[in-house]
Amino acid sequence: MNGPSEELRTEVERRIDSLERELAEADQRLPDISAWVREIEEDVVRLVDRVLEECRHDVESDGRFAAGDAALDRDDAMDLYAAVQAWAALASYVVARVYGPRSPWHHGLATAAKKAVAVLGSIGLVLAGPLRPVAAALGAQSFTVGTQFPSAPLTVGLTFGS
Repeated sequence: MNGPSEELRTEVERRIDSLERELAEADQRLPDISAWVREIEEDVVRLVDRVLEECRHDVESDGRFAAGDAALDRDDAMDLYAAVQAWAALASYVVARVYGPRSPWHHGLATAAKKAVAVLGSIGLVLAGPLRPVAAALGAQSFTVGTQFPSAPLTVGLTFGS
């Protein structure tokens, strides 16, 4: 598993920047942009869906998880954990840029948050597969994948005991 490609990361950043500029321009021109905001939010959901598709492909293309019992050494586990964290970070970036407290998008964006959170949940389910062998290889008691909308949209963690 490789994590998101540089091309995908660049595409996501450019698309979010573009959507932000489009919204700012419309905000200056139109008295009521609520319908237009819904269109932008659909674009955001499509972008997070794209991250989900690429993430799923990355996990599925790594044959170690098909059987569900991948045994990893420590270096492979750390590399895989980094890839999982990178996917979570990319998905979180999209959602935080739109819905986070410092977002410049201030036009009733909570209405479509349910769609974005649903896609984040799907990404979390995909990432849970690789986290099982990572936790086992590193001696973690458990792992978590969760959403803390909007401040930390998708979180991944390992829990170690003493």
